[in-house]
Amino acid sequence: MRVKKIKLQNFRSYKTLEVDFGEKNIIVGENTQGKTNLLEAIYMTSVGKSFRSKEPDMVFWGEDHFRIECGVENSHQQKIEYIYEKNVGLKGRKTVKVNGVKKPASALLGGFVSVFFTPDEIDMYFSFPAHRRRHLNVLLSKSDKEYSRELVKYSRVLEQRNAQLKNIAKGIAKESELEIWDGRLAEHGAEIIEKRMSLISKINKKLNSNYRKVAKDEKELVTTYVPSVSTDKKTKDEVWADFLEKLLASRKRDIVTGATNVGPHRDDVVMNLGGRDITTFGSRGEHRSAIVALKLTEVGILKSIIGESPVLLMDDVFSELDEKRRENLVKSFEGQQTIVTTTDLDHIDKDLRNDAVIYKIENSKIRKV
Repeated sequence: MRVKKIKLQNFRSYKTLEVDFGEKNIIVGENTQGKTNLLEAIYMTSVGKSFRSKEPDMVFWGEDHFRIECGVENSHQQKIEYIYEKNVGLKGRKTVKVNGVKKPASALLGGFVSVFFTPDEIDMYFSFPAHRRRHLNVLLSKSDKEYSRELVKYSRVLEQRNAQLKNIAKGIAKESELEIWDGRLAEHGAEIIEKRMSLISKINKKLNSNYRKVAKDEKELVTTYVPSVSTDKKTKDEVWADFLEKLLASRKRDIVTGATNVGPHRDDVVMNLGGRDITTFGSRGEHRSAIVALKLTEVGILKSIIGESPVLLMDDVFSELDEKRRENLVKSFEGQQTIVTTTDLDHIDKDLRNDAVIYKIENSKIRKV
């Protein structure tokens, strides 16, 4: 799987841009020159949305739309188009096309598969449980269409249940009317929890060994799923039953708050390094190494499921690694297309520099060097 070409129009700092990519690619430039924006555009054609902001914020200043066109080669050729028009309708209009055919943005998941590391994600991952849940959701959706469907169903039922809670508080609905929504929420929620826990098990098989490739640390890194319902040695049906009990126990509180306070939309993921919660006790360097290790683990999981290597997008990953760790990380890039950015070519391992196509970005203009 590889990106052959990307074209940008009115996207963030780029009025226009067109780039052809090879197997190994290095993009060098000072900060704020547009390196991250370029990787973000590629990633958006892979998952159907940005990890950073909403579409209106991505339109080039003074323009009313942006367009991303990405040529991808996997088991077949694909042209992916991502267009946003901010003056259409109340919230603007997003259009996604694959080989000229309109698709929902969610259809991009699992087609062109990529893994993206950016330093911005470090703070987001360790600051917000919602971002940790989103990480699980995106990774699972890239490889499991059934998970995507269950997640959509769960979200719809959750929205209906929350609306019913508000109506009960207003006195225009009965508490007994929650029973049908509770049953459906527990049904879809149990599926989501089971798939998330299976994913966490897969992550832990490789996470620690990948962590040691990029960190000067012999402590063990382990990630744990923290559900709001009991899952210990239980079948999916037993999780469903426990979920129902938790919903009933939380009902009075839910009516007061107008929101559902238990379920996979409130669950969390905890990383422990040497038996301590890295979110609370880890240093900035440990956080960075943990996220890089997590991304390398994602690559292995996706490759084992989809049968080919995802495209690896690495934004400023080398700057805080010593020479040995850089060598170890580069070895992990073998067998897959890699696009990395840096502010300084001296931060890049020599073997990767020798094999790569090198681009220079300055003032959102790009050229080969």
